[in-house]
Amino acid sequence: MTQNLAEPMALQSRLLNIDIIRGIALLGILLMNIQAFSMNFSAYSNPTSFGDLSGINFYVYYFSHIFADQKFMTIFSILFGVGIVLMAENIERKGGNPGKIHYKRMFILAIFGLLHAYLLWFGDILFPYALAGMIAYTARKKSVRFLLITAFLSIGFCSLVMYLISFAIPMMEEADLQNMLAMWAPTQEMIDKDILVNQASWLGQMEHRNFMASKMQTNVLFYMFRIVGLMMIGMALFKLDFFGKRFSNKSLAISAVITLALGLLLSITGNQANFDSGWGLDSMMSGIQPNYWGSILMAYSYMSLLIVFCRSSALMKLKSLFANVGKMALTNYLSHTLICGFIFYGWGLGYYGSFERSDMLLVVLGVWTFQLFFSSFWMARYQFGPFEWLWRSMTYGKRQPLKITQ
Repeated sequence: MTQNLAEPMALQSRLLNIDIIRGIALLGILLMNIQAFSMNFSAYSNPTSFGDLSGINFYVYYFSHIFADQKFMTIFSILFGVGIVLMAENIERKGGNPGKIHYKRMFILAIFGLLHAYLLWFGDILFPYALAGMIAYTARKKSVRFLLITAFLSIGFCSLVMYLISFAIPMMEEADLQNMLAMWAPTQEMIDKDILVNQASWLGQMEHRNFMASKMQTNVLFYMFRIVGLMMIGMALFKLDFFGKRFSNKSLAISAVITLALGLLLSITGNQANFDSGWGLDSMMSGIQPNYWGSILMAYSYMSLLIVFCRSSALMKLKSLFANVGKMALTNYLSHTLICGFIFYGWGLGYYGSFERSDMLLVVLGVWTFQLFFSSFWMARYQFGPFEWLWRSMTYGKRQPLKITQ
C-alpha cells in the first residue's frame, strides 16, 4: 500500500542546512537582479553603460560583481539539482512514480515562468530552470563520477561557445554588430527610450517586456548547458553527502579558503581586464569568462562555509530566519518582482532609471528585512509558502492542506 505522495517530507528528515543555504542564495540573487529591475539591462553586465560609477556607487558595483554576480545563482542552481534527487527519493519511498510527478512539476513551473516573464519581468529564471530540470532528472541515478564529468563538460561547452562568438565578432556583419551593441552599450537615445517605456503603465510596457522576454529566453538556450551542469553538480554533491556529515569542519574550511582565493583571483583579474579594455564587445563574451568559472569556485566556498555555520550552535534564530526564506524560495523569488516592479515600474511608483547604485542597495536591504521576518511569520502558521502551496496543489491535482495543524 502506497503512502500519500502529496504528504511533505517529515520534519526530522528535512536537511535544514539546505533550506538555510537556499534562503541565503535567494536573498543574494537580489544583489544582482536589482540592477535589471531599476536600470537599463546593459548595466547588469557592463557597468559603464548606464549610471554613475564613481565614489560609493563604484564600491557597490564592485562588491556586488565580485561577491555576488553568478555566485548565488550558481548555488541556487546546484540546490535545484539537490531538490530533484530529494523529491524523487521521497516519492519512491512511498511507492509512487517520481518521473510522472517530476515532469508535471516542471511543466507547471515552466508555465509559472512564462507568466512571470511576459506579464511582469523579462528576467525570469523559472522557465529555463524548468527545462533544465527536465533534462537533469534523467541523470539522477547516475554515479558521482558520471555526474561530475558530464557537468563540467556541459559547463565547458557553454564557455567554449561564448569564446567562439567572441572570436567571430570581427567577422560579423554590421547589422549584427549593431544589434549586439544595442544590448551591451546602448546610445543615450536608446537609454532614454528604455526609461520612458519602463515608466509607462503595465500595458504600455507590454511590447517592450515581451521583446525582452523572448530575447532572454532565446539567449538562455545555449546557457542551458551551464544550468543543467550545475544541477548535476548538485546531484553529485548530495550523493557525496556534502550537505550532511561526511566532511569535517576542518576539511570544509580548508577547501573553502582555497576555492575562495582562486575564485576571487579569477573574478578580480577578469573584472580589471574588462576595465583596462574599456568594456568593449569582447568583454561581452570572452571578458566574462574569468567570473564564469570563478563563480563556481566561490559558490562552492560559500556552501562549504555555510555548512560549517549550520553545524554550529551560534545564531540559531538567524539560521531559522534564513531557513524560512529558503522554504518559501518560489514565493520570495516572485515577490522580488512584485516589490521591485512596484518601486521601479510605471504601474507602481515609477522610479526606473532614477536610483543610484547606492540607493538600490538600500532597497535590497529593505526587501531582505521584509522577507526574513515575513517568511518566519508565514511558516510559523502554514506548511508551505503561498506559491509553493499552489504549485504543490496543481502538481498533485488536489487542494493541499495549508495550515499547520496542532
